Amino acid sequence: MADLKALLKDFIVEPAHVGFVVPDLTAAVADACAVYGLAPSEIRYEPPPGVEAPTRFAFFTVGGLEFEYIEPVAESFRQLLLEMPSGGAGINHLAWRVSDIDAAVAALAAQGIRPGHVTPDGVIDIGRKRMVYLDPATTDGLVIELLEFAEDTANG
Repeated sequence: MADLKALLKDFIVEPAHVGFVVPDLTAAVADACAVYGLAPSEIRYEPPPGVEAPTRFAFFTVGGLEFEYIEPVAESFRQLLLEMPSGGAGINHLAWRVSDIDAAVAALAAQGIRPGHVTPDGVIDIGRKRMVYLDPATTDGLVIELLEFAEDTANG
């Protein structure tokens, strides 16, 4: 795994978030609010409550670190995410903000580390950010997400 760190470190800007898969987003957010003393206004939902989607997300920040709670709603996502070793509890993935996602993916590919998991076809653009998950089969089982935000490329 030393090769992964040596390649990826050149592109890492900062941690982006820590992701947790949760079976019930409402209950998980309520627990987080109780544990961390968060107000409901400190939680950001994607999509907003009431909008149907195959996966629902809640984001909040504690101590400068963003947390991402992921509730798979569609059965295909429930099977994929909840059956992972960390699916019921614990950290699901670590996301890194990178300076150049295409260059990072190319450098990793040269070492046999490739996209996979929920982005098997590579980098996807979702508006304000581009993202890719690395295939856990090529990262010794680690689920790693790379993110490049639109403002990173606009300022660079």
